[in-house]
Parts: sequence; structure tokens; C-alpha cells
Amino acid sequence: MTAPGAAAPGAIVVNASTPLWYLTRATGLVALVLLTASMALGLLSSVRYQRPAWPRFVIIGLHRNASLLALAFTAAHIATTLADSYAPVRLQDVVIPFISAYRPLWLGLGTLAFDLMIALAITSLLRTRISYRSWHLVHWSSYLCWPVAVLHGLGTGSDTPVSWVLGLTAGCVALITGLVGWRLAYGWPSHAIARLAGALVVVLALIAGGAWLAAGPLQPGWARRSGTPPTLINGGTRAGAAPQIRSSARTRAAALVSGSARARTAAQPGAAQ
Repeated sequence: MTAPGAAAPGAIVVNASTPLWYLTRATGLVALVLLTASMALGLLSSVRYQRPAWPRFVIIGLHRNASLLALAFTAAHIATTLADSYAPVRLQDVVIPFISAYRPLWLGLGTLAFDLMIALAITSLLRTRISYRSWHLVHWSSYLCWPVAVLHGLGTGSDTPVSWVLGLTAGCVALITGLVGWRLAYGWPSHAIARLAGALVVVLALIAGGAWLAAGPLQPGWARRSGTPPTLINGGTRAGAAPQIRSSARTRAAALVSGSARARTAAQPGAAQ
């Protein structure tokens, strides 16, 4: 979402929803890091990685805990978004993808990632009551959940061009890319064609993602092109507040100067004649 006072460089406009905006962005970034950690641990488990200090059951336990923490921070991210009255995000937008009036595509990707996380959590709780094939099929969706969440963060977040946010996201992408490469190489040369096809998909996805990022969120005017309602861009509470505040301040200052001049004129001898 648009940052408080983002339309006015050098001016910071603080209102009642400003803390919620910062909390929304913070919980979103923490959720991304935790989701990345969960997927990384899952990939390590899939290649049967273990060390004396890191037996497999520890890695599996950390994977589950990281998944639950990611879901908890995602829930907090959603709750603060709904509580913040700036963006027109409704309760149904949280569970039904691509129907929001605010950046429908990019917010919808976040909704899709959340739905996948809910499905993973439910099937994990019902693991002993459903077939292994059904559980395994849903669990594989975690490989889709992570890139969808990354695209949501880059497309929706107004702080995407910030260097440390961009670096954090790039670090998450680099970690998962390296582990996916390890997973594709594990067990070579069995299913060589499928592994090579998977590697090609990863490379093409990185190239396409980098090109989109350079031409989209990192370019001026992305807020409008991403689907932000024009009322929020041109006259929103945050985006338009700073110019109005500065204009009002100048008006009051001019009135004070004019009033002082009239008072000095009236105080001079013979001014009333």
C-alpha cells in the first residue's frame, strides 16, 4: 500500500492509521522470511539432508514450526490490512482471489497464497485421517505458494524499490533457487528429462521475473498501473494529505503576516484618519 505521505518527498504525514501501515508491511516481510525458511527446510528434508547436530527429525520439526509461524504472521498481516481503513480491502478479498478493488491481481496473489497455506495447515492436522496421496498432493502446492507470495509482495508493496527490502527478497529467491537446483540434481540421472525441464522452468522464471520487476514495480507510476484506485492516488488520505497540509500552513502563515502588518499600520500615529 501507499506509504503515509509518500506523494510528498521530505514530508511525513502521521495519522491514526500510520502505525497499522507499518505493522502491515512488517508482518508481511516477516511472513515472507518464515515462508522461505519453511520451504528451504522442506527442500532439505526432501534430499534427506542431515548432520550429527541436525538429524532429520529436527529439520522436519523446524519445517512444521516455521510453517505455523508463517501462517500466524500472515494472519496478522491480513488483520492489520483489514483494520487499516486506507485501502478498500474487504473481508471477502482475503479468501476469494482477484475480486478486490485495490490492486486486484497482486492482492489476489496474496489471497491465493493464504488459501494454499490454510489448505496445507488443515491437511497436516488431518494427516492421519486422509490418504497419503491426497496429503502429498496438497503438500506439493507449497512449491506454488512461495513464488505466488513473492510476486504478491513485490507487486503490492510500495516499499519494493527500497534497497534493503529488495535485497531481502533477492536473498530469499537466491536461497530457494539454490535449494531447488539441489533438489533437481538429487538422484541424477534418474528422470533426467523431467529434471532438465524443471531446471529450464526455473531459469526462465528468474529471467521473466527480473524483467517484470525492472519494468514494473521499480518504475515510476507503478501504483497506478498495478490497479490502485485513482481516488487514492490523486486525493487519498495519505497520498494527498501532505500537499494539503503544506498549502494550509502557507495560507495560515500569510494570514498571520498580513494581520501583523495591519496591526502595525493601525498603531502608527494618524493611521486612523
